[in-house]
Amino acid sequence: MISRSAFRLALLTAILGGLPAVASAQSQPFQPLEAPQTWKVDIGGGFVRGFSVSGDKSEDFNFTAWGSASYRDIVYANGLDGLGWNAVKRDDFHAGVQLRPRFAAGDIEGLDRPGYGADAALYAFKRLPGNVVVGGRIQHDATGDDAGLEYYGSVSHQRVTPVGLLQTMAYMRGGSDARVQRYYGVTAQEAANTDYAAFTPSGGLSAAGAAAMLAVPIGDRYGVGAFVNYEQRLGDIKDSPLIEDDYVWRAGVIGVVRFNSGG
Repeated sequence: MISRSAFRLALLTAILGGLPAVASAQSQPFQPLEAPQTWKVDIGGGFVRGFSVSGDKSEDFNFTAWGSASYRDIVYANGLDGLGWNAVKRDDFHAGVQLRPRFAAGDIEGLDRPGYGADAALYAFKRLPGNVVVGGRIQHDATGDDAGLEYYGSVSHQRVTPVGLLQTMAYMRGGSDARVQRYYGVTAQEAANTDYAAFTPSGGLSAAGAAAMLAVPIGDRYGVGAFVNYEQRLGDIKDSPLIEDDYVWRAGVIGVVRFNSGG
């Protein structure tokens, strides 16, 4: 059996994994906080501003449910990463594949907007001295929605504080012409039928941001976390008529309860 303090610390990684601003613990090889578990299941939810699965009213605080499960931290599933497999799993290096959910862009009358879909992804993350993890992923539309390709890279740091587990991150994201045009473009036909001007953005680096997340244990099985995230839009997409600002900020709180095999 693992110690009570180790269990509490491990629970915090589940909370961080549920925050929309951070990648899941299964794909990022931070220093382990618990003895290996055969299986783990985390469920919970919370209120998040700046993120919505449907793409609608993301500027409001929306309740977001959370669930995740893993088997030996090799095969896993959760609401942000989808279904994943750590094909290479070493103490300081993870690499694998995912079938990731791709969230809806939100309905706009007169425009053909992408709905909920999925991307096939390859990823790799390496831990450096000081519990700093660097890496990224590349993903491509897998559901025939002409959503093209997206790439992502990040630098993250995680440490235990007297309050709880703190993770900070800087990241960047970009995409192909097809990706940015699908989400931020307006075709000539759509412009003729709406009040929007035609807009054909080019691919490339599209966003850069920073995030900070703090997870705090409550008892031996429960925990709560909070995060704040600022993202600056870059490239052509910041000029899209479909967005009001060239930046977005996200914040929220989420709670989880953990069940596991106990060893």
